[in-house]
Amino acid sequence: MTDYTVTDGQFYKVTDKDSGAVITIGELSDTSTLSTIHNVEFISEEQYEAERPKPELLSETKMM
Repeated sequence: MTDYTVTDGQFYKVTDKDSGAVITIGELSDTSTLSTIHNVEFISEEQYEAERPKPELLSETKMM
């Protein structure tokens, strides 16, 4: 298992070491640590914004 901190990079993508499928995309803060056995790629903020899951906005019909 390998630990990563913000000194390694702020934005990351974790992929399964066997299948190569994306497991998660995230951002490290000054106090957080990412620990994983999978492959980690540090990405730009622009790539992070483009690829991260977007929260679903509530439409007016869902709010009623």
